[in-house]
Amino acid sequence: MRDGRQVLRILGLCVIGLAFMPGCASMRRHVSTPDLRPCTDGFAYTKDGWMLGVRHIRPAQPDPGKLPIVLCHGLGLNATFWTLTNSHLPEQLAARGYEVFLYDNRGSGESARVGRIGKINAALRQTLLLEWGDGTWNVDEMALYDVPAILDYVKKETGQERVNWVGHSLGGMLLFSFLELSPDAGRIANFVGMGSTIILAEYPQKSMLQANRGLRKLTSVVSTGRLGRPLMFFQPPGLDKIDQFYYTSSVVDKQTVRGFYGYTLEDPGRSALKQLDPYLEHGHFLSADRKIDYAARLGEIRTPTLLVAGEADTMSDVASTKLTLAALGSLDKSLMRFGRGDGHVADYGHCDLVWSRNASKEIFPPMIDWLDRRQPGPALATPQQPQPVLATPQN
Repeated sequence: MRDGRQVLRILGLCVIGLAFMPGCASMRRHVSTPDLRPCTDGFAYTKDGWMLGVRHIRPAQPDPGKLPIVLCHGLGLNATFWTLTNSHLPEQLAARGYEVFLYDNRGSGESARVGRIGKINAALRQTLLLEWGDGTWNVDEMALYDVPAILDYVKKETGQERVNWVGHSLGGMLLFSFLELSPDAGRIANFVGMGSTIILAEYPQKSMLQANRGLRKLTSVVSTGRLGRPLMFFQPPGLDKIDQFYYTSSVVDKQTVRGFYGYTLEDPGRSALKQLDPYLEHGHFLSADRKIDYAARLGEIRTPTLLVAGEADTMSDVASTKLTLAALGSLDKSLMRFGRGDGHVADYGHCDLVWSRNASKEIFPPMIDWLDRRQPGPALATPQQPQPVLATPQN
């Protein structure tokens, strides 16, 4: 009962805070740095009617022997997840000569449905009201439609058919589904999954399952992403019980936490949350209709894969990461684990892998080294003449 009252107090303070803030979407569009803005360099159009905002970070000295890199964020966030900190991962990748592409998953940033519904939802994003069709998409659709659309966008920009894919949390989980089922799986040259597991060593995960179901109920009545935006200005007592799933406060700077609430937090999507229920309860990630066991099909994947695990990650722990890695059919697969027992300054949590003040020194360099060793070289990576990217959707 006490926890329930605490949650209501937090929600009440958020509503009051929103009353004194500018339009929810406008605040993000007009922030001074592109690192905190939605991705709007261009849009990738999916076959099921979504436009996904893309940001292209170009290296000062491109390396013709390296394939482009796509960074995919997790559920309930947007692509600013990758750029909240100093010396962030996209910056380090570009410094090594990579063309870097970030994109906002469906339902986040400026990504929207094409047509009239999208225009209506653009207005609703200035409020706490739910958008039309918000939450009806699932992870299967993200793998089936969004990944190919992004691959086609990168090809038009760079001429490259294949890419390196780096996903955090659900941004990596969805790629397992793509690699197992898509005829375009060969377009992923190398895959790095950070905190991305689809087999659980211990289940049911009762606390996460309870939190997941509670969040799904809340997202059926209000935009949780916009409701949480005032938390960039104040963190009331009790919020740490929620935050502990995301990050470790002792290793993540307060400025990063403020940026998370103000610019990165999004509505997670009810159907995507629902798809996680059997995973948290029974330990295997399944398709939304529960007909496909993605965990059981990991042996079909042949893509070179690196899985990155934090010793303090409660969402994708080291034991679960080991099980996921062992089930992969790839002959080139590696595990990097980060914690005090592995010689690092801290035990890394779920988002700490990207947000920690130490990640730029301890995590990003060895990850990029792993990718560097698997690039094709100038002879095989020479881009074709880039094609123009459509600025408007096809009717």
